[in-house]
Amino acid sequence: MANAFIQALQATVDRDWHGIQQGNFWKLVLGRPVTRELYRDLMIEIYQYTKHNSRNQAAAAFVEAPDGLLKFAYQHAGEELGHERMAAHDLESIGLLDRQELQRRPLPATEALIGYLYFVAIKYGPLARLGYSFWAEDVYDQIGGVLAKIRSDLALEDRNMTFFVAHAKIDDKHIDQVTDCIERFAKTEAEQSLVTQVARTTIFLTGQMLEQIAAMHMT
Repeated sequence: MANAFIQALQATVDRDWHGIQQGNFWKLVLGRPVTRELYRDLMIEIYQYTKHNSRNQAAAAFVEAPDGLLKFAYQHAGEELGHERMAAHDLESIGLLDRQELQRRPLPATEALIGYLYFVAIKYGPLARLGYSFWAEDVYDQIGGVLAKIRSDLALEDRNMTFFVAHAKIDDKHIDQVTDCIERFAKTEAEQSLVTQVARTTIFLTGQMLEQIAAMHMT
């Protein structure tokens, strides 16, 4: 059974994601037929921030931390390397890949998320970054409804959604590791507060990214 802090952290994550689910991105996806252009823009933003996740995880190891936590950070950085290529593959599999578009400037919220994760890594280290990993490695229950709608509207198969399908299988292992690290190393109130703050801030920025994507397609 999860300890009290893990339960409280999960409740916070659920509450903040519930707020995102009341926003325009959810309304747009669930209320109208999903367009190929909306899906393309979503996957481009996912590509943009995912390509930094291995790097900011590695950067977190520059901050002093217990050996067990550093070992996790090193291993996790390696395992995250190249995951953005799954997003590119998925676009290519349905004829939506424009490699020049992958190099376009991220939306403001996407860029803020990328920058914030580097800030967390360099200032606070691997313990704080667990707040992001805690929900990001286990987000599929939160986004399952919109993914199902996208899949249905665009007639996508598993081979067209490798970022979500294959990634989910990889993340099954990661979430157990993340939870274990939080239980082992986030012992003080200050440490737990920092993990929670990073979780909430990264969820907020992700929600803002989704709202900005929605704004591009609402008329």
